[in-house]
Amino acid sequence: MLSDKEKLEEELKLLKESLDLNVITKEEYETAKQRIEAKLDDLNILKQKNGEIEVKKEGEVKEDLKPEEKIEVREIKEEKVEPIEEEEKEEAKHEEEKIEETKIKEESTAKEEQKKIENIKEAEEKVTEELKEEKVVEEIEEGEKEELGSISKPEDEQPEIISEEETKIDKKIFVYIAIIVILILGLWYVFFLEKADVEDVSAEPADNILSLIACNSDDDCMEKGKIGVCNNPGEENAECEYIEDVKVELMVLNSNNCFNCETGRVLSILDGFFPNLDVENIDFENVKGTGFIANFGINALPAYIFNLSFKEAYNYDKLSSSFNKVDDSFVMKNTVANANYYVEREEIPNKLDLFFSQGQTASTKAEENLKEFLEVFDSEVEFEKHNEDSEIVKELGINTFPAFLVNNKIKFGGVQPADKIRENFCQLNSVTECASGLTKSLV
Repeated sequence: MLSDKEKLEEELKLLKESLDLNVITKEEYETAKQRIEAKLDDLNILKQKNGEIEVKKEGEVKEDLKPEEKIEVREIKEEKVEPIEEEEKEEAKHEEEKIEETKIKEESTAKEEQKKIENIKEAEEKVTEELKEEKVVEEIEEGEKEELGSISKPEDEQPEIISEEETKIDKKIFVYIAIIVILILGLWYVFFLEKADVEDVSAEPADNILSLIACNSDDDCMEKGKIGVCNNPGEENAECEYIEDVKVELMVLNSNNCFNCETGRVLSILDGFFPNLDVENIDFENVKGTGFIANFGINALPAYIFNLSFKEAYNYDKLSSSFNKVDDSFVMKNTVANANYYVEREEIPNKLDLFFSQGQTASTKAEENLKEFLEVFDSEVEFEKHNEDSEIVKELGINTFPAFLVNNKIKFGGVQPADKIRENFCQLNSVTECASGLTKSLV
């Protein structure tokens, strides 16, 4: 059978497991831990005091009583302690059962916790009844003790012995009652106060959600097929307004041979402005595509072309400056469309051009990374370098540096490691050096 100290140590272990499983918070763990450690300290103090009292009383009995009287007193003690020990065992057994039930119930649902509380109340009533029974047993034993004392001792010594025994029993009863009360209060704290605190904390976010404003910007107002507008953004009276918008047709002209003509980012932006966007992808090399190239004067891909409904769209004014009007259509400017494939330029195999800005840090790093590539591909690549004031820069409309042009057709930009330059160059060229692996990190 577990002692009170072992039970508290088990409860401490269970508390640590609950923390590790995120059943309780660290603050709850620290509070409960302090409570249990305080109980352990109290038990140690009581144990020391009881030990001192026992030693003192046994010494007094040995000194004051005659040999015959010592034997009789010991017999009285044995007769009296035996039923108390039985009560202790029974009481400890109930306490052990309660702790086991508590371990199981801590992992149960709220309904089981309520049932646990009811069990605690029943246990409290049972303990009260046991204490009453124990008191009756004590009164009977006291009567027996008086009878035995009157036979075995002179009258002048009898009151002293009875007084010592009563004091010892009363202290034991007080200790048991104190332990039971502390345990019940601890369980009540865990299942009422701490759970109530958790419920209050969990309720706070719901209150906060109710107090939140409706919207802070138009991005907070979204409904499929409609334009969302936030009126009075960030204010208590903020509200979302939804506006019907026209259907807008968009044709995306592109080339399957372009390794650097990704359209996902631009389409995502346009979709945010036009909720009823209808997109058609067209290969510039088919009949329809070549017709668009000629009709709209397109010289770089990808190209984005809106029909006339673009002008009737709710967000037309926000994007109109990014388009050139051609007849009844609107063509996105190359700089906005991130057009990288130059349709009309002659393809020159194994050619690489670098466009740089004098004194710019990024351009300097790009040249440093390019050195390794040129050392490996020296005999295979035709390389040229152009500053920001050159004619070809103006012709291609390049306005960000550094930038590269592969085979006089496809542009890619930014500071790139040597291996990325090799990869892009070899997308359009097949040379032996393409199998080489170059540095993949930047300078």
